[in-house]
Amino acid sequence: MDDPNRRRHIFGEPRHDLEPLVRQYGSEEAASQAIENAVNAAFDGGDLIIDDNGLYEQVFDISGNSVTVSGRVIDGTVRVGTAWIPLKESD
Repeated sequence: MDDPNRRRHIFGEPRHDLEPLVRQYGSEEAASQAIENAVNAAFDGGDLIIDDNGLYEQVFDISGNSVTVSGRVIDGTVRVGTAWIPLKESD
């Protein structure tokens, strides 16, 4: 996520609830790198579930946070479209 506009879309949306990652990693840039690293590791390990159109939506454990990430794989390159921490349902 080198594109600052993409990062702003992902981290600037309060409903994405990514503040725990930003606090843990110290910045949006570092948190976005952690997300990319998790997705790329899954892709490299053959664990990224990709549909026939190259799309994926998958939950990743990123330093103890369950983060849902969706995006696309284009010509063997993983692209992160968006990411969010799902709201926990109250009891």
